[in-house]
Amino acid sequence: MNALVGGMGRAVALGVAVAVGTALVLARVGAPWLWAVAIGLPVGALALLVARLPRATDVQWAPQPTTTSTATHVQASTLASRLAEAAVDQDRFAKRVQPRLRRLAEARLRQVHGVPDLHDPKARAVLGDELHRLLTDPQAPLPEPARLADLLEKL
Repeated sequence: MNALVGGMGRAVALGVAVAVGTALVLARVGAPWLWAVAIGLPVGALALLVARLPRATDVQWAPQPTTTSTATHVQASTLASRLAEAAVDQDRFAKRVQPRLRRLAEARLRQVHGVPDLHDPKARAVLGDELHRLLTDPQAPLPEPARLADLLEKL
């Protein structure tokens, strides 16, 4: 609580100092005191406002969300609908789903098994014939969801 009061106290002190300084400068230049104070007050208020704004480096703590985000559910739903569409349309599978699965498999092969790409002979041995064909053959059909899940578990 002291940091909050101290921060507010410093901001008010800065605002008052800026207002008084502005009024003194204007009076010294030759403005009447009434006008110098009338102009100094808004300038001091602006200084107070700027002093109270959060800095870019200030840490803004926010509590963890209590429930899972619905964005995860939307992404899973979108993926499920894309896979359902790909199961019906071979062209959609070959152009949208298969390249993404291929990139995922190649990354996993490099990370875990040290195999550079899917064209390496070791890739077929690691993945198995069915998964290797699914990833490399443009005419490979999308298997049933349960079978696809089993194949992707190998990754």
